Amino acid sequence: MRVVLSSGSRPIIKYMADPFRDLLQKALKSDSPVTAIEAVVHDHPDFPEAIGKSWADGFRADQIPPAIGRFLVGRGAPLSIHAAAGFGFTDRLADLLRADPSLVRARGGDGCTPLHFARDIATAQLLLDRGADIDARDEDHDSTPAQWRIGKAPEVSRYLLEHGATPDIFLAAALGDSGLAARLVSDDPACVAYRIGRLPGFPPIGHRGRGGTILQWTLAFNSYPHQIALLKGHHRLFEFLYENSDPQTRLLVCCVLADRRNAEEIVGRHPGIVANLPSLDLELLPRYCWETNANYEAVRLMLDLGFPVAHTESSHGYSPLHNAAWSGDVALVDLLISRGHPVDLVDPRYDATPLGYAIYDCTVEKRHPEGDFAHVVESLLKAGSPWSPSMYPTGDQRVDEAFRRLCQIGET
Repeated sequence: MRVVLSSGSRPIIKYMADPFRDLLQKALKSDSPVTAIEAVVHDHPDFPEAIGKSWADGFRADQIPPAIGRFLVGRGAPLSIHAAAGFGFTDRLADLLRADPSLVRARGGDGCTPLHFARDIATAQLLLDRGADIDARDEDHDSTPAQWRIGKAPEVSRYLLEHGATPDIFLAAALGDSGLAARLVSDDPACVAYRIGRLPGFPPIGHRGRGGTILQWTLAFNSYPHQIALLKGHHRLFEFLYENSDPQTRLLVCCVLADRRNAEEIVGRHPGIVANLPSLDLELLPRYCWETNANYEAVRLMLDLGFPVAHTESSHGYSPLHNAAWSGDVALVDLLISRGHPVDLVDPRYDATPLGYAIYDCTVEKRHPEGDFAHVVESLLKAGSPWSPSMYPTGDQRVDEAFRRLCQIGET
């Protein structure tokens, strides 16, 4: 592929290949991880130092068993304040803070403080005792420690809330804390309409070039508190949130849950409700064609109810068809085309069509090995997608075959 996206690549977080990290992952998956790690250190004396540098920002520490982390530290791996918090090494944390108390506010990965990485309650307690800001905001996601820990260590989030951290409706939903949810709804009835990834309160990835709320990763992308309650098995809390929602919020929740019966009932009682939805809510259509939330039945329901088929999301300007093509989701691509989605739209950043997105992911990013890119390309070409000779050959045998059949291109 020569020219598909006009510049750069789609803004997806990637980590460069690291042979030492690969060795670590292989050892952790073995039947005897400690023995395997010992063998790696024996064969690669510089392994501990390299791994220690990779976890220094605080990321990845909670992906490694503490026993392995302590072994590597004992073999010379450097231990930052953020990694110590991520491992839950309270003894090492105490030593580091005794030597330099200001480290409790030090900024690590994404501008996080050590408390953002606290592995367990004991670690969080120690950091709070040493002066950690319980509501410190990181510099990329503008999110608190409680919001960072709710996914992997909800007990830490609960502890922080019990000790004065600022709550939100998503934390309450994830924890199944009906008392907290009731208080939040009483104080701010509109909070039931908040959505992870919706401005202004919980911005999406890409907003102002930043990562958006961390709840997208620690809970779920583009989701209402109702969905979070269901995701965590808190069905009574879901009912409470639904009962306290206005018709518009109920409709949108039903849409993303693909609850056709209730959605159609709401539209029947409020005939103009879809036509009056704000643009930020119509964005649910492209967002539920995106890889984080792809849901055929939810998209079909939204289209049936009258959501504009080619409405773009505001963070990047991607259309529903761009998003579906990117994932190689032929069912969604065919659905959108059948409902009249233009195939010649170009996004504002790369000036690329959905066809370009499909080819780029298939041949460069390769984020979706499960994607049926050959049939996606075939559907787009049959629907009249513009294409350029510079796109061919792509390097993918099945995609190239689709080009040859549909565009009268000879073998090269």
